[in-house]
Amino acid sequence: MEENLRVLVVDDEEGMREGMRRVLERSSYQVDLAENGEEAIKLLKANTYDLALIDLKMPGIDGFEVTRHINETLGHQTVVVIVSALATVEAAMEVTRQGAFDFLVKPFVPKDLKQVVERAVRQRRLILEREKYLTELASERNLSSQLINSMHEGVVVLNINREPVLMNPKAESFLSVRYKPQLNLQELSLSEEILKAIDDILESESPQGEARIRWEQVEDRMLEIRVNPYLREGKNAGVIIILDDVTRQWQAEQDKTRFISMVAHELKSPIAAIINYINIILTGMFDDQVEKIHEMMERSKIRGEALLDLIRDLLFLNQSDVGKVEKSIERLELNAVLRDQLEFFQAQADRTGITLTLEAPEDEYPVRLDRKDLDRITMNLISNGIKYNREGGSLTVVIQQDDEWVTVKICDTGIGMSDEEMKGLFAEFYRVKNPNTSGIPGTGLGLATVKRIIGEYNGSIQVDSTFGKGSTFTVSLPRA
Repeated sequence: MEENLRVLVVDDEEGMREGMRRVLERSSYQVDLAENGEEAIKLLKANTYDLALIDLKMPGIDGFEVTRHINETLGHQTVVVIVSALATVEAAMEVTRQGAFDFLVKPFVPKDLKQVVERAVRQRRLILEREKYLTELASERNLSSQLINSMHEGVVVLNINREPVLMNPKAESFLSVRYKPQLNLQELSLSEEILKAIDDILESESPQGEARIRWEQVEDRMLEIRVNPYLREGKNAGVIIILDDVTRQWQAEQDKTRFISMVAHELKSPIAAIINYINIILTGMFDDQVEKIHEMMERSKIRGEALLDLIRDLLFLNQSDVGKVEKSIERLELNAVLRDQLEFFQAQADRTGITLTLEAPEDEYPVRLDRKDLDRITMNLISNGIKYNREGGSLTVVIQQDDEWVTVKICDTGIGMSDEEMKGLFAEFYRVKNPNTSGIPGTGLGLATVKRIIGEYNGSIQVDSTFGKGSTFTVSLPRA
């Protein structure tokens, strides 16, 4: 017998109440007594009872109303046993309808009372076990739902009839479909390959493994889709579809393929040109024309320097990707750095009559960068401003600052660019190709490298250009 079970005895006969109390307390039950329905309801509001033994025929609130109160307010928390001399079928049916579990007919002996109470205790135990199971089941379902909803992958579950019965938020986002009851499989807009994989699993008597579709473009995403059998007790119960967004990996593979192709092309062109010039010289065709040989050697030198620049840029990009570039961050005065660089490029500018000017109203423009990074940014932009300028043009460097940013504007009067030409300006290996740029050497990596470095310091770069009139590159870096 379970201990500490609490029992409420409701009967208007004092002798009956006391008799039931003595029998139950000998069996280790805690017993409270109520002589009428009103007192019983007060006790039920103030306490929790496992069992209630209730007489039907009482003045005022009778046993029917007390049983109804328990059923409506406490549910199955308290098991009710009716104790009454009204041993009719109609009375038993009525109290059962009101929520009573059993019926004990007066008069009865202690053995009868113990037996009916023991049955009520077993019923109470079953109720508690069921409630525990339902609570655990609800908790497990809630946990499973939270786990599925928090997954980075999309999850779609189909039943044996190919009907979607579950979709997590990621799947809704990937497929641009909001889950609803009676959602149709066709509304998911899956490809024929996926639909065939679903059919193969559902039509198989013993489905095993998974069908994997490596790349599948859905809307603006590239997805990896896995179709798995959903088994219940070893039998086919449906399909689980896993959707994984692999857009970045796919783009990386595309970029890698394009990068290799571009590198091969950029390496091939200067090497082929150098070998061609050397072969011409080796034929002896121009042995008596030293000037012509010098001209071809000069062109070979230019091609070789362009090739060396390309290799340097590739090495820098590779070192940046694998984190091998050592940086020494320090406070630098941008005014002094740019003044030295313009002096360095003066000889190059003089060859085409380009005027270099630095406009820096203040003495100090402090930034915190690695010196090599700062040189790579500014020297690349100044060099481009000279290379793509017109003869007799100008290049002006303007420095400005506020409380947060130091801004450098590099303005040239060169060939400029159209809006279409500027779209890919900061992409690796991109070069503006038109009659004005055909004779200008370059790797197409400079501006891509500049943008990457600036981004590492939370800065920004913008370009404003007019075809035939010039370009202005604006670099903003956090002020030290």
